[in-house]
Amino acid sequence: MNKNILMIIGLALTMLGLTKCKKPADYYSAGYLNKAENAKPGQVDSLQILAGYNKARIRFKASPDRRVKQVKVFYNTSLSALVKDTTINLSDADYGNYVSVDIPNVPEATAFVRVVGLDEKGDVSNGVEAVGTIYGEKYISSLSNRIYRNITTVDGVKQINFQNESGKPRDTTVFYTLQRTVVTYPTTTGEFATVQLSPFSNAVAAPDMAGSGTISHYSEYKPAEDVIDIFKAATVTVEF
Repeated sequence: MNKNILMIIGLALTMLGLTKCKKPADYYSAGYLNKAENAKPGQVDSLQILAGYNKARIRFKASPDRRVKQVKVFYNTSLSALVKDTTINLSDADYGNYVSVDIPNVPEATAFVRVVGLDEKGDVSNGVEAVGTIYGEKYISSLSNRIYRNITTVDGVKQINFQNESGKPRDTTVFYTLQRTVVTYPTTTGEFATVQLSPFSNAVAAPDMAGSGTISHYSEYKPAEDVIDIFKAATVTVEF
């Protein structure tokens, strides 16, 4: 008897659970759809500030939400509270993919960026923010050139030697701010040749170098791996 009562109670509870799980008849009616339509437009993802020489490239992944028709980028720097903005109209190919916009004439400072998406009604998505460093003349003035040593001949070939770059990583695949040194030397034909020296090498071959003249060189840097510009140290000349 007790066993039968327990079975009846269990069956009743099961039916009650199924009834609660069932979607209401008007699940797809206007009331439910309106709730979805009233949700905020999709926000951008993976926002980056790719710094350059007094400029910035703002890169982000656009939302796949096709209600979003425009993306607005707001930006200012630590030198001014004035907030500027630029608007990007999204194309069909942009949804769910990376989009970028270049911002020129940005002073050397810390940059603050906020990006929002807008739909046709002007509704705004949640904002996504990023902070980055913009580089300029102050950074360039801090750069130093590799130190020239001498010219030697190895196996009948002249080479221009530089002092070892002691700060470089042992692993050549690891990012290093010094990118290369550009060397220009006079040739035996009265012209000039330009060669590049890796930071992981201390000498560069110059087989057609003249017997005397002037060598000029400068080193090139990237302050970070994702920086979009190369920065040059001041050119140095050496008589030989």
